[in-house]
Amino acid sequence: MLDLFVILFLIFINGLFAMSEIAVVSSKRLRLQKLADEGSKAAKAALNLADEPSRFLSTVQIGITLIGIFNGAFGEASLVSRLVVMLEPVFGNAAYQVSLAIVVIGITLASLILGELVPKRIAMHYPERVAMFIALPMTWLSRIVSPFVWILSISTDFILRLFGMSGQKSDTLTEEDISGILNEGATAGLFEKTEHEIVARALSLDDKPIAAIMTPRSEVHYIDINAPLEETLAVIADSPYSRFPVVENELDNIIGLVDAGSLFEQQIRGEPTDIRAVMKPARFVPETISAMDLLETLQQHRSEIAIVINEYGEVEGVVTLRDILKVLVGNSIPINEDQHSDAIQRKDGSWLIDGTMTLDRFREVFNSKLYFPDEELEHYHTLAGFVMHQLGHIPKEAESITWQNFYIEVVDMDKHRIDRLLVKVEEPEAEEKEEADE
Repeated sequence: MLDLFVILFLIFINGLFAMSEIAVVSSKRLRLQKLADEGSKAAKAALNLADEPSRFLSTVQIGITLIGIFNGAFGEASLVSRLVVMLEPVFGNAAYQVSLAIVVIGITLASLILGELVPKRIAMHYPERVAMFIALPMTWLSRIVSPFVWILSISTDFILRLFGMSGQKSDTLTEEDISGILNEGATAGLFEKTEHEIVARALSLDDKPIAAIMTPRSEVHYIDINAPLEETLAVIADSPYSRFPVVENELDNIIGLVDAGSLFEQQIRGEPTDIRAVMKPARFVPETISAMDLLETLQQHRSEIAIVINEYGEVEGVVTLRDILKVLVGNSIPINEDQHSDAIQRKDGSWLIDGTMTLDRFREVFNSKLYFPDEELEHYHTLAGFVMHQLGHIPKEAESITWQNFYIEVVDMDKHRIDRLLVKVEEPEAEEKEEADE
C-alpha cells in the first residue's frame, strides 16, 4: 500500500511541474504586472520565471525526467514483484511479463491523466492563479538545481542560435496580436460590438490615407477675402459647415481659416465685418499622410481642420477631426455637421449613392468585405473613382458597370465629376447558386 502511495505522490508532483509549465506560458503578462505593481510577491516571481523561459523550462524538464525515472524504477521494483506472486498461478512462467505490462500501462495512464492532462487543463483555466501559486517554489527549486539548469540552458541556447533563434521570449504585442485579442474578447462577450468596432477602426487609422476620408476639392466650401459681404454671408448660410478656408481669388491660394461664429459676433456687436481680424493660420498637410499621423498633427497644433495639398502645392481637399471621428464611430453616432446622407435606399431595393462615398463606407453600407481591383495601389479612394477606373474614361450619365453582384449606373454628373450613382445588388443566377451549393 505504501508503494502505491509513493507512486501516486510522484505522479502528483509530476502534475505540479506540468501545471506550472502551462500556467507560466499561458499567463497574461499585463494581469501579472498589475498584481506585481500592487505588491504581490508571487506575481513578481511569476514574471521573473516568464522572463527567463530557458531557466524555468529546464527546471521543469529536470523535475519531470527525474520523476519519470523514479516512477519506472520504483514501480518495477515494488509493484511488479508483488503482482508476479498473484498472477503466477494463472500465467505460469509468463507472469512476470504480464505483470510488467500491467504496471507499465497502469503507471502510464495514471501519469498521462493525473500527471499531465488534468493539471494542464486546470492551468489553462486559471493560468495567473496557478502561476502565482507555483512561482515561489519553482524559483527556489531552480536555485537548488541551478548547475544542471545552467548546463541545459547553455546547450539549448546554443542549438537555438544555430537555427537563428533567440532563447528569450518576445513580449512585444503586434497589431495582429491586439486584433486577435479583440476578436477573442468579442467572441467571448467581453467586448460590446460597438467597442470592438471602434478599436478595430482605430487600429486601421495608420493604414488609411487621408484621401479616403477628406472632403474633396470639388466639395470644399470656402470664402473669398475679396468677395462682397453679401456673397460671403450667402456662402455661410448655404453651407452645412461652420469653419471655412479663406482664399484670395482662387482655392489654391488659401490664406487662413475663419469660424462663421466669429463673423456673427462682429455683426452682433455692431462692428464692421473684418475677416482678417478673426482669421487664423491654416494648417497644410501632404496628401500622403496617414489618418493616424494627421490626428497626431492636429492634436500637436491644437487644430481641428487641415488643408490637404499634393506635391505641386495644389489643394486636394479639406480634412477635420470630425472626419476622423466618423472613421472611428461609423454610423453609430450621428454627426450634425453634415446632414445629407451618402446612401439612400429606394422602395425597389436599389440605392442612390454619393460619388464621394469611400470604399470602406461602401463595404459598411452593404455589410461586405469586398476587395476592389487595384485597391492597394491607391489609384482611387471613392466609389466614383472606382467606376472611372473600371470604365477607363470620364463617364456620361446612364453609363454603367457590372462588378461581382453589383450593377452601378452613373445617374448624375457635375461637369467632369460623378455626383450620384445608382447601385443595385443583383442576386446570383440559379446555376451559380447550384455551383456554390455543390
